[in-house]
Amino acid sequence: MSLTRKQQRLQQELDALIEHQPPGSRLPGERELSAKLAVSRDTLRRALKQLEERHRIEIRQGAGIFVRARPLASQLKLMSFSEEMQQQGLTPSSQLLAGEIVQADVKLAGKLQVAPGAELLRVRRLRLANDTPVAIEQVYLPRVHFPGLAPSELASGSLYELLYDQYEITAEQAAQQISATVVDDEEAALLDVAPFSPALLAERTVSDEQGRIIEFAKSLYRADKYRFNVLVQRQGTRLAPAYEQ
Repeated sequence: MSLTRKQQRLQQELDALIEHQPPGSRLPGERELSAKLAVSRDTLRRALKQLEERHRIEIRQGAGIFVRARPLASQLKLMSFSEEMQQQGLTPSSQLLAGEIVQADVKLAGKLQVAPGAELLRVRRLRLANDTPVAIEQVYLPRVHFPGLAPSELASGSLYELLYDQYEITAEQAAQQISATVVDDEEAALLDVAPFSPALLAERTVSDEQGRIIEFAKSLYRADKYRFNVLVQRQGTRLAPAYEQ
């Protein structure tokens, strides 16, 4: 349903008001807002409901109206976390949680198209955007493709840039599955959220230009900071990640 000119003006004024407030801040109450914007409280409530549906505010019963972060969406393309954050004007960083050589079990061997027992480099990292924990990432790389690669080299920076610089291997395409889950106590502490908070689990298998599987990754994203937008078109569907500061 299209908005009237008066409704459009009200939405613009509310957007401008929200734009100058930090995420999590509380807006004035309905009575004060309706007087300030010279509209009835019913009109204001409808406008606020639309803002809530756009994820610009959160209305908490009995507590007030709070500003949510504006989502930043990126174009769909195969990128590392670091490249994705940089494209959105954010500063990525990492904390190395674990790095070791492991042997592929049957499940991992199937995903990476290696023999069971083959050596894999397993790296687990906490990923941050502007120093805010966003995701816990666990990556498995077949050692046969990356001889001599040490876990410490993946402590920071872009994985795909490193693989290209050292081995001239380019990540060409990926198959990804996304599911809903909740975090356990250890994950909650790392991500700075409450235990059993909602999260998104993305599993991705990446292949290079020769069709070889070069990476299997499991990334656990904070649901309050990250989401995936789907644009459905007659000629196809596009999936784009969006990060909320």
